[in-house]
Formats: sequence, C-alpha cells, structure tokens
Amino acid sequence: MKPQSNFLLDSKTFSKQLALLLALLLGVTLVSAGDKPWKTKTYQQWDQKELQTILTDSPWVHVTTIQRTWLPVTEKEVAPDPQVNGGVRQMPQGGGQAGSIRAGEGSWRELNVFMYWQSSRVMRAATARQAVLHGEKVDVDKYASEPQSEYQIILRMEDMTPFLQHNEEFFQGSAILEMKKGKSKISPSHVLYERNQKGLVQNAVFFFPKTSPSGVPVVSGDETDMQFSCKIADATVRADFRPREMVDQSGPDL
Repeated sequence: MKPQSNFLLDSKTFSKQLALLLALLLGVTLVSAGDKPWKTKTYQQWDQKELQTILTDSPWVHVTTIQRTWLPVTEKEVAPDPQVNGGVRQMPQGGGQAGSIRAGEGSWRELNVFMYWQSSRVMRAATARQAVLHGEKVDVDKYASEPQSEYQIILRMEDMTPFLQHNEEFFQGSAILEMKKGKSKISPSHVLYERNQKGLVQNAVFFFPKTSPSGVPVVSGDETDMQFSCKIADATVRADFRPREMVDQSGPDL
C-alpha cells in the first residue's frame, strides 16, 4: 500500500508541475502573440528591427520561390526610362535588379518572390518610416493615412526580367485575386511598373478594385483567405493573405 500511496502523491505532484509548465507556456505564447509592433506601438515608434519584422514577417507580406527558366538581361539591353515612380518605397534587400546579374549566368537558379499588400496602413507607414530612417524627407503621416481607392499588391524579385520582356497589360491578364469563402475571382484593374533610374523594373504593382460593378465589397467582412496568383514565365506564384490577421491598432487593415 505504501508504494501505491507514494505513486499517487507523485502523480499529483507531477500533475501540478505539468499544469504549471502548461500555464507558463501559454503565458509565453500570449506574450509572443501580443508582441507585434503593428499592435503594440504607433508607427512613429517603430525602429529598424521592428520595420524589418513588418516588411519580412507580417500578415501583409508573403515570400515564395520560383525556378528561373529565363536568361537575365543586362543593363545595356534596357533603354533608360526617365520616369521613376514610388520613390518612397524602401523594401528589404532581396528584391534587386536584373541588371545585377550578367546574361547567361545561373539561369536555372531558384529565386525568392516577395509579395506585399501595399495598400494597408501598416505597409505604407512601414515603407515611409523606413525611408525617413534612411535620410529621405517623407511625410509619414500623410503617406500612411492617405485613402487608397484600390487594393495594391506589390510583386518583386531579384531578377525582374520577365517584367522587362512583357508590358503591364500582359501581366494584368496574368494575375488574379481569389476569395476563398466568397468564391469570387477579381482581375486587376491595371498594373504599374516602378522603375529605377536605369530603367529597370523594380516593382510590379497590381491594383484591384475594392467593390464590384454592382457596388458590393470585393472582400466581405467574414472572408478568411484571399489568394493572389500571377503567372510568371513557366510558373505561377501564389500568396495567401488572411484578412482576419491583417489587423492593426485601428482595426482591419487592407
């Protein structure tokens, strides 16, 4: 009987220890879940480390890969374009220029494809805030709070050669935004290329209407998943954005 008594005592002690451990783990999880800069701080308080988190590991950003099956072009093959759009954008490194790679080198290399839900307050504030930290003069408040008439998704990758080979209208017909719950498929209203001073495409910006022709919101309040897809060369890249996670201090943020 004595061993049984000790066993029961040990079991109770173990149960208490297990309960305490689970409580500690739950506490750590809750702290971690709430420790998001877009929920705990105003954008004026974001430092460089927090901006990096927002621009690389937040619900508004998705990264996937694509196998390069094309030959990169060189800067000499691209005519300079004097028009430079979206100078405020300061994305993290990794989405460079096709001209940084010599033609014929590493044509089969796997590339990261970065997709940003840029029309959100969080992303606009983060890119403007980062520009300020890099010495640029930007009115962060105005840029972050300026109403956006359409949803904007930015696509960029290290080698943007396919976007140099085809114009905006081509990729307007190659992209779609699909609602998982609503079952609707939305085509871009237009696509805009943002180029650097050498004329190379830096970003491809896809614009999607916020309402249908009948005036119904494209993204309903109970939507769970919005999948952006775009055919690039021989592959299709996809990114799933979850509106219930895309929330800042002011509420839903698309």
